[in-house]
Amino acid sequence: MSGVAIKVPNVNWSKNNLGTVDYGSDKNDNPLTTVSDKAYVIYEDYMDKSQRRDNQYLLLLIDDLIKAGLDQKCKALFYLASKYQNINHIKYSLIGHDNLDSNSAPIISVNGIEVNGNVSLFDHTQYDLGNTDSNLCLVFIMSKASTGGFDWGGEQYKNHVHSFVSAGEAKWQTGVIFRWGGEDAIKKIADQQENDGVYVIHINKKSLVYKHKNVTINKQLSAQSMAKFCPRLMAYSTINDSPSQGIMKLYATFSREDLTASDINKIHEIFTKYEHLL
Repeated sequence: MSGVAIKVPNVNWSKNNLGTVDYGSDKNDNPLTTVSDKAYVIYEDYMDKSQRRDNQYLLLLIDDLIKAGLDQKCKALFYLASKYQNINHIKYSLIGHDNLDSNSAPIISVNGIEVNGNVSLFDHTQYDLGNTDSNLCLVFIMSKASTGGFDWGGEQYKNHVHSFVSAGEAKWQTGVIFRWGGEDAIKKIADQQENDGVYVIHINKKSLVYKHKNVTINKQLSAQSMAKFCPRLMAYSTINDSPSQGIMKLYATFSREDLTASDINKIHEIFTKYEHLL
């Protein structure tokens, strides 16, 4: 879809009535005036849980994922931006039942979350990389480029690191953007673009695809990770003194045995579309 308009005041949000908002056209140039019933159900459940105000772009994002069949493969989708310092606004996944566990909340702004002291923010889901999550896609939207520190990471065994460092510089991790167990890594020298924007990283057992802006890297891993862990956001699970110095707007995971290369391209397309709309 294209040509999405800003929501007008007093739009009737009842099902199949979206006022005068222009939602563009489908691939056959047929006007889109409604979103699916399923999108409404998911959206309304999320808005109730999160205590947020209406946001048409969240509804349209959900609808685009449904149209692509990706809602069935989405494990977690956290929208991390808000005008208010309200942990409930970022705590719940838009799709599914995942949530973030927080003992020390981050700074929350319209651009996303950033570190406030020692932030403790964990994805409640334990990812099982040797079994149910052996075909996993990670999505990050960094609205402000980080100057250092861990944006995401965790481990089951010491020195068996799984980490995302958009700046390519963190404690015990120099010159590496993404590390996936052992020595397998995407190095900063391979992606020297400004480190804000949308990152889509697909790990299918021993195969890795990294997508960021105009860079796509395909890599074979030395071994499949068999770890189980709950990842931490804006820091690494076992390291407190090297937090992210950026701002993260969105974090999502997709996981299913039949997650395909076509799905990954569509995920990258959809989240790039909404990067500046949300």
